[in-house]
Amino acid sequence: MRTVLLWAGLLAMGGCATKPEPGTPRESLKAVVESLAGEATRLSPGTDLSLAVVDLRTGETASVSGLEPHISASSAKVFWVAAALGQRDLATVAPLAEKVFRTSDNEASGEVIDLVGGPDAINVYLRGLGLEHTALTKWNYGRERWATNSPRVMGRDNYFCADDMVSFLARLERRELLEPEPTARLLKWMEWTPREGCGGWLGTRLPAGARASLQHKGGWLPPGCCGDDERYNVLNEVGLVTLPDGGRYAVAILASRGPDWPKQAFFVERASCVLYRHLAKDASLDCGEALARAGGPAPVVLEPGAPAPNYDCE
Repeated sequence: MRTVLLWAGLLAMGGCATKPEPGTPRESLKAVVESLAGEATRLSPGTDLSLAVVDLRTGETASVSGLEPHISASSAKVFWVAAALGQRDLATVAPLAEKVFRTSDNEASGEVIDLVGGPDAINVYLRGLGLEHTALTKWNYGRERWATNSPRVMGRDNYFCADDMVSFLARLERRELLEPEPTARLLKWMEWTPREGCGGWLGTRLPAGARASLQHKGGWLPPGCCGDDERYNVLNEVGLVTLPDGGRYAVAILASRGPDWPKQAFFVERASCVLYRHLAKDASLDCGEALARAGGPAPVVLEPGAPAPNYDCE
């Protein structure tokens, strides 16, 4: 069952994720998040969605299925680089971190894990931050690495939840996790990721200024990648977004198992834009309303025997 968790300052107001009319009462963040969860069932049928967001100006926070475990894919690399920065000097971490964020390099990510002391040490770090619904179970790029202390909530897969990620990002933004210089470097590396399109879904429909300053990490396991599309088809986006007034918010949009990848990607792009529109109070922003009314992108229909499209970011 999908559940909604909310914290300080949320008002129970009705609403939907459609473009607001000028002069209408402003929805609560809770209402926007709930409406997006409803839209997901229509725009991307079959998608398993978790979404969490916190307005760092006010502390207003809302989530839907925020504690539900999701396969983390490459979005978890933000955790691992932060752990390395907490233990090693910048000169040691930087060459690997630059590859992690520019190209989501998996072998460099494995070396980052090794800098921390291996998967068990990563999990000790995560538990120390109170992230009880997140774990590294294995990472076999470059060489085999298995954790002995992962709860294995998702079997052999690494996992996290939206609430854990948003909590982590908020603490990173408040400079509670690292010293000032490594904090600044990690946030800068998070700007080296794609701004739009494949790997940059969080920024695709944002205004140019917000897209340019976006600090995020996508994670994706597209159809055909992993042998079980009913388990995977993972498309995660997590990051920090800057608003026109200089305020910021942390967001995690975790989507998986959707049978139609373009529809799932469109929903993540639209959800990011709708949240920005609400928090920026920018009623004029078009978040793909016409396409949403039409039900999202047309379904992908393959001829018998035709190969599946390559949805990886290569």
